[in-house]
Amino acid sequence: MTDPRQIRNSDYDFLLPDERIAQEPLSPRDAAKLLVWDRGKLLDLGVRDAPDAVAQWGEYRLVINEAKVIPARIFMPRPSGIGHFELFYLDAEGLSVEQAMASKGSLKAWCKIRPQKKWKEGQVLEHEGGLRAERLKSENGVSLLIFSWPGTQTWAEILGEVGHIPLPPYMRRADTPEDRDRYQSVFARHEGSVAAPTASLHWTPEMMNLWREVCADTQAVTLHVGAGTFQPLTAESIGDHKMHAEEVLVSRSTLLALSDGMPVLAMGTTAARTIESLYWWAEQWKRLGIMPTYVDQWAPYGEGSSASLTPSKLGPNAPNRSVENADRLDPEVTDLLRWAAGELEVRGQEVVSFRTALIIAPGYAFKVVRALITNFHQPQSTLLLLIAAGLGPVWRSIYEHALSHDYRFLSYGDTNLYRW
Repeated sequence: MTDPRQIRNSDYDFLLPDERIAQEPLSPRDAAKLLVWDRGKLLDLGVRDAPDAVAQWGEYRLVINEAKVIPARIFMPRPSGIGHFELFYLDAEGLSVEQAMASKGSLKAWCKIRPQKKWKEGQVLEHEGGLRAERLKSENGVSLLIFSWPGTQTWAEILGEVGHIPLPPYMRRADTPEDRDRYQSVFARHEGSVAAPTASLHWTPEMMNLWREVCADTQAVTLHVGAGTFQPLTAESIGDHKMHAEEVLVSRSTLLALSDGMPVLAMGTTAARTIESLYWWAEQWKRLGIMPTYVDQWAPYGEGSSASLTPSKLGPNAPNRSVENADRLDPEVTDLLRWAAGELEVRGQEVVSFRTALIIAPGYAFKVVRALITNFHQPQSTLLLLIAAGLGPVWRSIYEHALSHDYRFLSYGDTNLYRW
């Protein structure tokens, strides 16, 4: 089995013409096309056909990500009165996402600044709404700022008033009022993400009702998507790429539900990363005896972890899957998740929170996820690596098919359904 750290970035490149990148969402939400790859069978369908396709598989559990995108781009006038600075809020200093969103009066936060060099030392920026920003320090291309504002509003409320939706950079346009609704899933609940879990953007309330009818169970998790999701792979080898950590929240009841072994369909790469990270969080906890607060990007691939780089029974080279319940999770996985849920119950803890930098790349053996709904991703991206980890080399022919059949790519584009 290949160690992902030796993978070459250039092996995951393909030509993506600008005109294939969706700049606007389709209306209604579920009007997009759907490409299905079901273990060698390729189908061109519509998003509305997805529940029917999954219904043929038997009992599956759907896992969704309830993260909610915040208006994270703040435009502050320059002291000269000419032009503005763009402050892209990334993360609060020393606080959880929930704590940051509830902060009142002031907040220390890391931001990307444009143009960074034009902000002179000692300058304080002021927004007409009363928000002030002062830069404390800069490092590695980002800056630590202290924001302050009058009144009793929370940081979430301040962003709601002065912020703009952080559309991805490949949407070469300004955000509109419509994006506040469309760059958000209909089930988004927990504010804090600076990017959307885009596979979730296709579903209407009526479609979600269909999903709940088709799937034997539906569970919700939260992964607050960070700006690092748009960071391309710049190093030649994957081992030199540094993943940004993102905050995860999972309830004990979800952990217990997952331990029953029912195969999982993840709605989006963020949902997939969350529940795969959950396995490695539990593995580290049991192995070391200390509940982790962080899952390292190389956790599955290190010498200390169990079953690292073990060939998956459900990968591209899997045996015949016609046997009943072949998709169910391995007993080793269900036992571990059940153990972690029991330990949380003893502690009286109903929600677990940790940060994950897990990278899923070819060579990774999926522990929980058996199928995935996702959009089409950028070349040379960690999201494409995750797809390739599940599909194997066939990912390239699938993407070539999509390009030759007028599928729309990236956040507002069409979607695909994979079972590996």
